Amino acid sequence: MPWTAAKCAKPRQADESRTKPADPRTVLLGQFAEGMRAALAAGDVEAARSAHETIGRLLGAPGADAAAGVIDLAAERVRRGG
Repeated sequence: MPWTAAKCAKPRQADESRTKPADPRTVLLGQFAEGMRAALAAGDVEAARSAHETIGRLLGAPGADAAAGVIDLAAERVRRGG
């Protein structure tokens, strides 16, 4: 039985909610986690420890919650007199 176009699945676009992380902090955490994994695989315990410490600092830092705002650097410089 030959296939017809009507029976084939339609191509879909990638779901951005699954392909794009919510914020830059999430991207950075993923990069450090991958770097830590690679360092451990290569036997570089010091680099893995450093990545692990940095991940901990990012997770515990102020602004780690979803309600963190974005700072307007130009306005902040003016406010500080710089």
